[in-house]
Amino acid sequence: MENAMHGVLNTASSSLYYTWNHFIACNVFHQRVTSLFCIVAAAGTSSLTTGSGEPCQRPIGIRCSAAATMDQSLLLALPDDALLAVLAYLPPRQLFSCRLQCRRLRDLCLHPDVWRCVRLDAGDFRFLGRAALRLAPCLRELDLVFGVNVQDAVTELSRTTCVIARLGLVLTGDEDVVRAVAAVQRQSSLGGLSGLRLQFNGLGERNVYPLSVAVRTLNHLYDLTLQNYSGVPLLASLGELEGSPSLKKLSYTSNTKDSLLEATLQTHAATLEHVHLLTDYVPVSLLKALLKLRSLTISRYSTEDLSDLKALPNLTSLHFVGNVSASALKLLRRASRLRSVTVPFCGPHPADPLLALAASPSARVLETLCVRSGSPSDSAQVCGHMAAALPQFPTLRALTMESRPVWSWREVDFEEFFEAVSPTMAPRLTRLAVRAPCGVCPHAWLHDSSVQDLLQRNPGLHLRVLFLCFCQDCSWCLSGCHSDVTARGHCQVTLGAHNRAAGCPPDCYRWKC
Repeated sequence: MENAMHGVLNTASSSLYYTWNHFIACNVFHQRVTSLFCIVAAAGTSSLTTGSGEPCQRPIGIRCSAAATMDQSLLLALPDDALLAVLAYLPPRQLFSCRLQCRRLRDLCLHPDVWRCVRLDAGDFRFLGRAALRLAPCLRELDLVFGVNVQDAVTELSRTTCVIARLGLVLTGDEDVVRAVAAVQRQSSLGGLSGLRLQFNGLGERNVYPLSVAVRTLNHLYDLTLQNYSGVPLLASLGELEGSPSLKKLSYTSNTKDSLLEATLQTHAATLEHVHLLTDYVPVSLLKALLKLRSLTISRYSTEDLSDLKALPNLTSLHFVGNVSASALKLLRRASRLRSVTVPFCGPHPADPLLALAASPSARVLETLCVRSGSPSDSAQVCGHMAAALPQFPTLRALTMESRPVWSWREVDFEEFFEAVSPTMAPRLTRLAVRAPCGVCPHAWLHDSSVQDLLQRNPGLHLRVLFLCFCQDCSWCLSGCHSDVTARGHCQVTLGAHNRAAGCPPDCYRWKC
C-alpha cells in the first residue's frame, strides 16, 4: 500500500493545490475528502492503517488551507487500498453520502476495512442505525444501552448481515429478553461477536434461560458484561451454561446474589483472566479455581476469606472499590506477586489499606498504584500518608492519587508529598497523576515553587494534573504565559522538565516558568 500510494502522491503533489469548478455535487464530500487528502499528501501513509481493527490515528499538527482543492481525477487515481485509508477517516454519515458519487466509491464506501473501526451508540442509531445495519458489512461496536427504542433496534439486529464485534443491549422485561435472544442468535450465525454487554433494568423476575442458551452458542465470545439493576436475582444453573469455555473477561454488577454469576464463573474457569465484580457477594471459592486469573476488581465486603486468593499463581492486578474488609487487608498484606493495585483511602481508618500494601511482599515489585480518597477530609490526609509510604515501593513507575474536591487547596499538603518524590525515594517513578486543587487557578498552582522543584528534581517525571479549569482571570493567566496549555480546554495535561520524546505521553508538555 505504502509504495503504491507514494508513487501516486509524488506525481500529484505538484498539482495538488489549484482551483477548480464544482466537480462533485455533494459539497460536504468535497470539503471532507479534499482536506483528508491534503493530510495524506503532507504526512504520507506511515500513520494511516486500515484492516487491523484499530481506529485510524490522524496526523497531529498538520493544517490544510480551506482554499486547497484538487481534481477529482487525482483522488480517484489512488489505488483502492490508499483510497480506503482516506475514506476510513470519514464518519458514517459522510460515507453514505460518498457512495452516491460514483460506482467505485459506492463499493469502496462499504468495504470492511472502512467500517471495522466504526462505533455507533444510541444517539447515532436514531439517525444511522437502520442504514448501518442494512448496508455496513461490519462494526467495531454498537452500544444501545442508553436512549434507544429497544424493540426497533433488536428487530433490525435480528435480521442484519452486519457483523458486530461488540454489542450492548438494555433489557427491561421478558419481551426484551426474547428479542435479545434473536439478536444474539443472529450474531452467532454471522460469527465475529467477541464482546457482549447486557443491562437488566426494571423490577420483577425474569427468565434468562433462553438468553443464557443463546450466549452459550457464541463460541468466540471473549468479553461479557452483565449489569443487573432489576433488584431481583438472575437465576441460572451450571447445566444451562455448560459448554466450551471462551471468556477471558467478565464484568458483573448486581446487589443480589445471582446464581448466573456463579454458573458463568464455573463454566469459564479454564479461560477467565480478568474479573470485575461490583457485587455484594464475592464467590471466593469459585475465584480460587481461576488459575489464569490476572486481574481482579472487588467492590464490596465479602463474608468469605479473601486472603485465600493470594495463592492464585497469575494474579498480578488487584483493585478495590469502596471500603475493604478485614480479610481484604489480610490479602493485601500477604500477596507477593501484585504489580498493579488500587486501594481506597476512606472509612474509619483510611490509611489501613495503603499501610497493609506497604508492608506486603508485593511492595518490592509493585509498579502501578492508585489511591482513591472518599471524602474531602480523606483527601486532605492522603498526601502525608503517601509520602511516608513511598520509600516502601522502590519499583513504582506510575502513581495516581484520585481525590474528591477539596475546596481549600491549603488543606492538602502537596508540598510535603512533592518533597518526598525524588530519584532516591522513588527511583523508577515516571508518571504521577494528581487532581488539581480547588479554590485556586491550576495555572497559579503550577507556578508554585513546590511544583517547579518537583519537576526539576525528577527530570524524567511526567506530572499529570487532572480536572483542570483555568480561570483566565488570575495574574498568571492574564500575563499570557503558557497560553498553549491554558487555551487547550482539556480536563488534564501532562507536564515535565524535558522535551517530549519517544515514550512520553501524547500530551506531554515541557513546563517552564
